[in-house]
Amino acid sequence: MSYSGPLRQQRSFVEHPLVKPGSIEDRLYQRRILERAKRSSTLVVLPTALGKTVIAALLTAHRLYERGGKALFLAPTRPLVAQHHERFKEHLNLSEAEMAVLTGRLPQPRRAELFKRSRVVFATPQVVRNDLADGVIKLVDVTLLVVDEAHRARGNYPYVEIARRYVEESRDPLILALTASPGGDEEEVKQICRNLFIEAIEVRTDQDDDVAPYIHPIKLIWRRVKLPQEYEKIRSCLRQMLEERVKAIQASGALAEVKPSKVTKGELLKLNEELQRRLNGGEGGHLYHLKAQTTAAISVAHMIELLESQGIDTLKSFIEETVVKEAETGSRAHRSIISDPLFAEVRFYLRQAEGVKHPKLQVLAEVVKEQLSSNPSSRIIVFTQYRDTARVILDELSKIEGVRAARFVGQASRGRDAGMTQRAQQETLGALRAGIYNVLVATSIAEEGLDIPEVDHVVFYEPVPSEIRFIQRRGRTGRRVPGKVTVLITERSVDEAFYWSSFHRVRKMKALLKRLDKSLAKEHWRAKRREVKEASLTEYMRAEEPSPPPVKDEWFSPLTLHAKGMGRALKWLEGRLSRTPVSVKELIDKAVAEGLEREAVEAALGRLLQLGVAYQPYPGYVCLLR
Repeated sequence: MSYSGPLRQQRSFVEHPLVKPGSIEDRLYQRRILERAKRSSTLVVLPTALGKTVIAALLTAHRLYERGGKALFLAPTRPLVAQHHERFKEHLNLSEAEMAVLTGRLPQPRRAELFKRSRVVFATPQVVRNDLADGVIKLVDVTLLVVDEAHRARGNYPYVEIARRYVEESRDPLILALTASPGGDEEEVKQICRNLFIEAIEVRTDQDDDVAPYIHPIKLIWRRVKLPQEYEKIRSCLRQMLEERVKAIQASGALAEVKPSKVTKGELLKLNEELQRRLNGGEGGHLYHLKAQTTAAISVAHMIELLESQGIDTLKSFIEETVVKEAETGSRAHRSIISDPLFAEVRFYLRQAEGVKHPKLQVLAEVVKEQLSSNPSSRIIVFTQYRDTARVILDELSKIEGVRAARFVGQASRGRDAGMTQRAQQETLGALRAGIYNVLVATSIAEEGLDIPEVDHVVFYEPVPSEIRFIQRRGRTGRRVPGKVTVLITERSVDEAFYWSSFHRVRKMKALLKRLDKSLAKEHWRAKRREVKEASLTEYMRAEEPSPPPVKDEWFSPLTLHAKGMGRALKWLEGRLSRTPVSVKELIDKAVAEGLEREAVEAALGRLLQLGVAYQPYPGYVCLLR
């Protein structure tokens, strides 16, 4: 007998043949989103902890029961894949054998076997892309594609090509895209919708009536600090260095419309991107000198940011691990910094400022003490962008009586800083949940998706310019009880610009998404999907354009994450990558010139990107995240 009725409420729980009784609470907002997602490929924008995975499980139950076939659930990292698998096991009436997790650690024949026999498959997009390219899996029987952290579906990220193949091959395609925030830039959101063939957008915030009963208020507190005089001396020298380089850049005709003292790092990054595009296109001459000047200016601007928002320890680490090392390996841009008399002054003032802590540390200690004093059973997360800063914070907080702090960072090691294995990460989260730790000092690894225990207070050691990361950080509190978010801001610094940037973008995001939902094309892509150009995945990824492609299409995406010689390539990259963006093409060409296999270098670089050690700040460039 066909079950065609809606999901019903019974004692406030969802009832459905494929949903375990009493496992999913019936919530009005989830029901409304689900009804639309049944009809149209939908982008669901929902704050952290409001049940995006639950909606995916309910839609999976509906599609498997009504349409048959199988569901494919994609998530960007292995821990997230495993987490979603566990949630589905809790909620769905499916046997262990009917659900499978595919990872690169499994032999490809075994992955093909599991994909064929399973009704729900969980995997990272890299694994699926590679298996599609090798022809060992087909999407013809997949009746639902779930894309988690859908804001990643841009450029050449594997989600894009998998979605294209899916709507072309599946007999009955439907896509559910999930994110806490797709971003506040209209063109970027439109690109995500195009790439995932989205027909509808469902967005909810804590202001919506149907969501309000399930969330608690979050109190937002700003704590401003002033830089000490010792820091001001260093900043003054760095600003002079930056202004001199901007003036040299402007002498060539670039950035001429901007006052030298007002040029931002973002504008310099855009210029660097344009210069690289022109160099790749065959231009040369003075562009090489201009690019060196721009690269140097970016590094100096970054040093100012680190001093203002992090402190001298993180700044010194960047100088020694990036600027000095790059200069020693022949970087023209960084040699110009090292040889600058003003840089000698910077180092002199850094020695004088030894032991002078950033005032944020004192304020942070006060915030933590106040929280634990008012509620000794509290859990607190302190977010910072940089591992060096995380180490300083951990040392400082560990001196406070009653504070049991632990760090939480990504898997890869960087220099002398060891990363955390997945097992260590899970053990740390378990210890936080059990109360063994009461403060977690975390980098960006704790922002996206992972099942972080409920906390009472989230502290931003620095504001983040991205509304996506702002929403992800804030979403770690206020789930079951009222929460607090404290943002530490250095006055008259980049902190203020970053905070207001994310604040305003968050405010306008909902209006943007509502408007885009109404403007999505009424003609469904289903009627046009057979027009998608026939091309194999390998051809698509290896296609060479007759002229340089648009910048937005130049994202690096490796063909494989496994290759012979990859270990050697990883070691080579470890000594070359820094926090300063470098051209992917130049990096790979240099590695090949030094005797490494191109495929091994590409696989190693892809692996670092997958682990979150490195990232692409803009197309064609890569750098260390922290």
